[in-house]
Amino acid sequence: MMKLLANTTSPFVRIARIAMIEKGLNIEPTIVDPWADDSRLRQANAATRVPSLVLDDGTPLTESMLIVQWLEATYPAPKWPSLLGTSASAAGVLSRAGIAIGGIDASVTTIITRKVTAPALFDETPVGLRRRRTMIETQERLEDFAKSFHGKYPFDVAPSLDIICAVVLYDYQQLRYADQAWLPQTPALKALAEAMRQRQSFADTMPRIA
Repeated sequence: MMKLLANTTSPFVRIARIAMIEKGLNIEPTIVDPWADDSRLRQANAATRVPSLVLDDGTPLTESMLIVQWLEATYPAPKWPSLLGTSASAAGVLSRAGIAIGGIDASVTTIITRKVTAPALFDETPVGLRRRRTMIETQERLEDFAKSFHGKYPFDVAPSLDIICAVVLYDYQQLRYADQAWLPQTPALKALAEAMRQRQSFADTMPRIA
């Protein structure tokens, strides 16, 4: 039986879950604590990271983008919705998704580093400031992408990976950094995130601190 090892906050978990739901695989996640060295997670993933997807035959798949790649290969269009759009649009979708992933990575690694050192000691270091710059510039670039919808969102089709990643980034930063004065105002991205919550895949996977 397929099993998704996950936690309730990881944006990488949420990307995988949204993609799976949009492909018709709405699997209740098995919640694990990556910080507790959970034996189930360690067996599936030597890096003890979430998400880790264990297939029916026991094969473990790790890393959200590799899980998305497996989904695209195993549940291809036109029978299942494509997360990459058409062949003509795929490069743009992947480019924008990559921008969002960079911001997600900076956001997550900052939180992880804060777990082992005081935020005041890390945030103002050269590395901390670069990660903050990444978070700011990523939001600003994705704001321009969100503006392209002009308030009209494609609810009649499954969202492409760039939309998924952009919304996941926005919601995660609101969860972790909403009180930070440096976080830019991105009304178009906010509107896109709020609109996409009308879909089950986004509403059911909202990040929360357990």
